[in-house]
Amino acid sequence: MLDVIRDEDLCTRAVEIGEVIRARLTQISSLRGMECIGDVRGLGAMNALELVTDRATNAPDAALTAAVVAEAEARGLILLSCGTRYNVIRLLPPLTIPMDQLHEALDILEAALEAAAMKLAA
Repeated sequence: MLDVIRDEDLCTRAVEIGEVIRARLTQISSLRGMECIGDVRGLGAMNALELVTDRATNAPDAALTAAVVAEAEARGLILLSCGTRYNVIRLLPPLTIPMDQLHEALDILEAALEAAAMKLAA
């Protein structure tokens, strides 16, 4: 198993995947209407997106998190929520994921965030 990690340079791949995810999530968080994203964090390919009702107070938004997970599932993307306040979405794609699939997943996540935020705001 360790030979595969070395031979396929999976440690470098984890860093590459993480950089793509964090850059995209940071870009999404800067969009108008995405003030619900309180924090983007990660290490390697393991990343998290924290959803809040207010960035100033970082009040957790568990309802929005559940709505995003449900909306993403309806669009074909399985997400995991986590955190002690139930307001974090964890992303940990396989290290062998093709980049086009990673970008597709991030597109679905962005659409799910927008749709869920609009539904809860209505």
